[in-house]
Formats: sequence, structure tokens, C-alpha cells
Amino acid sequence: MEIQTESFSIESHSRFEILSVTPEVEATIEDLGVTDGLVYVSTPHTSAALSTNEYEEKLLDDMIDKFKEIAPPDEGYYHDLDHITAGEQPNAHAHLISAMIKRPVLLVLRDGDLDLGTWEEVMFFELCGPRERTITTTILQ
Repeated sequence: MEIQTESFSIESHSRFEILSVTPEVEATIEDLGVTDGLVYVSTPHTSAALSTNEYEEKLLDDMIDKFKEIAPPDEGYYHDLDHITAGEQPNAHAHLISAMIKRPVLLVLRDGDLDLGTWEEVMFFELCGPRERTITTTILQ
């Protein structure tokens, strides 16, 4: 078994934002020259997450609205006390939401193509932006 890894950065522009990173993952696969294997996409950030789903604007808005309903950003979480004292953005809501989303994504790569559904994209969920974030693609062949 051979393992290859490459990382890329993305930049979010809002506190909550959902970005498709499928093109970047596909470019990484092409750069590594792999055609078959397992593709593991991860991020080391605990206030962000990755998943796959339909990347459609109205659905993305619905997701963000639901995240804010489930874990309101300004709820007064115990975790946020130190952040507020340090003059930082409170982020307990982001950790809570991230824990509910499947954080890494595992995909099959067959004949150079990711095994994604017709409307499915690899999506990065920014839950505490705006920030620059790192995404790592690891391929096992």
C-alpha cells in the first residue's frame, strides 16, 4: 500500500460559509498522478468540518440557518468565557456544530474519478470565520 498526501489552503470570508472544495481535491489527485484508491479528505480545524452533499445555494442557506438554530453563536457558552476575555471571537457554537458533522470524508477513486453522486460535492463548512484553513488530501492506493 502506498500513501500520498498533499495539502491546500482555502480562505473563508464569513463567520458561517460552505465552500465546495471538490475542484481542489480533484486537482490534488491529478497532481499526485493517482487513478485508483481511497481518498481521505480532512482538516485539522476543530471549528470547521467536511462532508459531502448537494452544493445548491438554497440548501446551503438552509443548512447555515439550521446550524444557527441548533447552536446559536451568541448563546453564552462556558467555553467562550476565555475567548471573550482574550478579545477573541467566541467559537463554542462552531465546535458543537463541527462535532455533529462528519469531519473527514472518505471517497473511492476509480479510473481517475471520485465516486460522487450526480449532485454530490466535497464541502468545507466554515463555522468560525473568516479564516484561512488547511485541507489535506491523503490517497491510499
